[in-house]
Amino acid sequence: MSRALVFALFLSLLGCMSTGPKTDSMTAPGSDIPGYRTFGWASGTAQAPMTILDTNIHDAIRAQLLAKGYVEADEAPDFRVAFDVSSYQTTKKSSPMRIGVGVGTWGGNVGGSVGTSVPVGGGGDESTTNRLTIRAVDAKSTKEVWVGTTTGDIKQGLDRSAVNQAVAATMKRFPRRRSS
Repeated sequence: MSRALVFALFLSLLGCMSTGPKTDSMTAPGSDIPGYRTFGWASGTAQAPMTILDTNIHDAIRAQLLAKGYVEADEAPDFRVAFDVSSYQTTKKSSPMRIGVGVGTWGGNVGGSVGTSVPVGGGGDESTTNRLTIRAVDAKSTKEVWVGTTTGDIKQGLDRSAVNQAVAATMKRFPRRRSS
């Protein structure tokens, strides 16, 4: 399955999942991200040819960083940004036994019953889970200073607003730039 198709399916997570996507982020101890002024792209991230999906993710990350007060720089940025999309199969286990209880009336009589069943043909439902990972790396030390992820089940198609929502959710806790 192509990377673009995998992520295309992932992007509708935000509006279509019953439990919602799981987002998480971490800042490296001792890092001062708000003190950075400029950002650039990790080698390979912004180089041609980029897929339409990569371009949409790139543009959404750029918009988030600009909104947080950072300035894009081609030469000598304070930190570099990279992103990745990965996919994996998961199986949700179901109980091996089901129990049902019923109460009803028929012809003036009242009755009740209890029934059990065992599912035939498997022990769970398979789904594809995707993860968008965004990383910020200090340009001088080349150490990762921040990482954010959004993970969830695939539900349906792709659109640019879904990309923007996934990136916004992933970068929600990325620090704003400190004013000078």
